[in-house]
Amino acid sequence: MKSLKNFIIGYMPIGIKKIFENIDENIFEYAEEIRIRLNKPLYIQTGTEEIFLNETGVCSYEKAYMPKREDINGIMERISNFSVYAFEEEIRQGYIPLPKGIRVGICGKSVFENGQVKTIKNISGFNFRIPREIIGCCKDIIDFIVYPRIFHTLIISPPCCGKTTLLRDIVKTISDGIIGKFKGVNVGVADERSEIAGTFLGNAENNLGIRTDVIDGGRKDKSIYMLLRAMAPKVIAFDEIGNIEEVSAVCDAINSGVKIICTIHSENIEDLKKRYIFKEISKKNIFERYIVLSNKSGAGTIEGIYDRDFLKL
Repeated sequence: MKSLKNFIIGYMPIGIKKIFENIDENIFEYAEEIRIRLNKPLYIQTGTEEIFLNETGVCSYEKAYMPKREDINGIMERISNFSVYAFEEEIRQGYIPLPKGIRVGICGKSVFENGQVKTIKNISGFNFRIPREIIGCCKDIIDFIVYPRIFHTLIISPPCCGKTTLLRDIVKTISDGIIGKFKGVNVGVADERSEIAGTFLGNAENNLGIRTDVIDGGRKDKSIYMLLRAMAPKVIAFDEIGNIEEVSAVCDAINSGVKIICTIHSENIEDLKKRYIFKEISKKNIFERYIVLSNKSGAGTIEGIYDRDFLKL
């Protein structure tokens, strides 16, 4: 099996490939993002630092390698397997999925047709996002979600604080069950950006448990209805609730007896209460548990667990 370093190198043109070949393997093992921007410093983002790179190895940002147009074009050819048209739908959404659950974000000029993004051209940068599967990371909070019954749960988190990693492990635990404590149930995952399951060519690269069904790549609200109609889930999970259509789909799922577990981007509870979408959620009185994350002690730090009235548990 290829190491992460060798896997990533396989998508790089010769200039960046040579740089990566000289980098210590451990840097890739701790990588969360690899940022490649046209005429901007090349670097790897770990959980704690930005590591700038050039032909001699790790360097200051002033001396970092600046990817050229041929580098950008070469990467685009490789991540699309030399067939950009095969990934038209993904490109419209701003990313291309790779094996190992890796998702490559794409920036450039959006081309619109009938008010919708048709494609992205003049590519200017990539973000190779490396998922971290941490089995068991939900063990300290799972009781608050599933005992004495499964509660509708919202995970509140700023960016890069481990919300998707935590959600992924919650899904796996609820799906598999806990021996002697909790019998696993059917879970449906609406995975709009292929981040939770890491699906590639129909195969979920991440372990979401034995009773989990995934709808990959579709709009979350539409995927929720598809799961309800076809897969008889007891729980539906998804990342980043963000619009009225999703709130409406969640309410319909709840009316069908399904439990909801999802995430939302916000700095903290006070910030969350200011957001328009949360005002809509509050009107519906949807969630019974709130889990707040930060990175104070590293990604995934549990700031607090709260009940429906935001009283700390």
